[in-house]
Amino acid sequence: MSESRQVLLCGLGGQGVVLAGSLLGAAAFAQGLHVSGNSSYGSAARGGQCRSEVVLSNIPIRFPYVTSADIMVALSQPAYDRYLDWTASPDGLVFYDPADVTPDGSAAQRQIAVPASASAAETLGTRLGANIIMLSAMVSVTDIVSIEALKRAVTDGSPSRFRNLNERAVDLGFALGLNLHFP
Repeated sequence: MSESRQVLLCGLGGQGVVLAGSLLGAAAFAQGLHVSGNSSYGSAARGGQCRSEVVLSNIPIRFPYVTSADIMVALSQPAYDRYLDWTASPDGLVFYDPADVTPDGSAAQRQIAVPASASAAETLGTRLGANIIMLSAMVSVTDIVSIEALKRAVTDGSPSRFRNLNERAVDLGFALGLNLHFP
């Protein structure tokens, strides 16, 4: 990992964006990285726009907020549209779920489709877990944290009623990430 990486996860309230950001931060912290995290969501929480910012670094973090995301994970069209400009251009990576996001073909960032919702529905029998599938696929592609650290963070940080589902979602996301093709 380079000196510092900025990650922006965004979507709608209820999609698990805040949990995904917390798990990424916990995995990075467990690896000895410096971590800063911040979450924001609309007053309506469920269904309103939300985001989770995570800054990871090998050295102490001077500014704890995302200013230009190296990586964006978008789980909804409104969030994608709102935060695409927060992503570094042209070197930024944008991960999106094609079931919920139609990417801007003129954007300079590299865009990577991850069929998280469809995979969750097909394999897990529910769209719950799509956030963890997306997070795991992103980690698989970027190596921003280790697979083992993320698995531990998911096991330790998932609500008990979703722990088994999320553990299965991690494995599914890593497998998807290994097979992703992007420009």
